[in-house]
Amino acid sequence: MNVGEEEMATFALETFFLIFSVMSIALTIVAVLFVFKTTKLKSKKELQEKRMALIDRHFNEMTRIECPYCKTLYNVNVQECPNCRAPTKKILFPEIPN
Repeated sequence: MNVGEEEMATFALETFFLIFSVMSIALTIVAVLFVFKTTKLKSKKELQEKRMALIDRHFNEMTRIECPYCKTLYNVNVQECPNCRAPTKKILFPEIPN
């Protein structure tokens, strides 16, 4: 092997390692961004679920059921009228203030 061939082989080897290094760094950046966006979406989804649970809880606290027989108002979670034990329900939605 002469000097020109050695320099050519060294240059090819250096180029290969340079390309390999750049691709490794690029893949690492892409992986970190993917993980960041995935966790951000997961936290948004958890926040939305907590918000909906809170809204449902407040809605259930505000909503009352009127017994069609004795006109007693009672909570949604109760299966029957606490006054006359009638199993029928008529849901009254709360009025939203202006």
